Amino acid sequence: MPTPSPSFLFRVCYSDTDAAGFVYHARYLEIFERSRAQWLYQRDLSPSKLVNEFGILLPIREITMKFHKPGRLDDLLSIDQVIEHRGRTQIAVRQNARRVNPENPNAEMELLASALIHIVCVDTNTIKPKGLPDWLFPIST
Repeated sequence: MPTPSPSFLFRVCYSDTDAAGFVYHARYLEIFERSRAQWLYQRDLSPSKLVNEFGILLPIREITMKFHKPGRLDDLLSIDQVIEHRGRTQIAVRQNARRVNPENPNAEMELLASALIHIVCVDTNTIKPKGLPDWLFPIST
């Protein structure tokens, strides 16, 4: 089973919540996107570097999300990502948002939201599928 990438920490602020005080469901899409961008930055990559130096884009083709428990204002969320499947031109990444327990950071975190994200690699010029470079999204064994 693949191992998750290092977690991305995100603090819920007022603008992330809805009228009920819960994390607005669409905000998880942005949080997950920031986590994937941070994963690239940690590898000395970025979306613009992928475009300018490698001629590839990584648009999302499909997302399936599940909401398990509500997130709230001031929650500290840990976002992980696990490569579930890697094909020639597509990859499926599972991302999970878990609430960190501030009184016991070593305790098991509560799963709040999860998403299975299907990303396709496309050529910047033709906008047609292109093989994923082997060095991008390596599979852990």
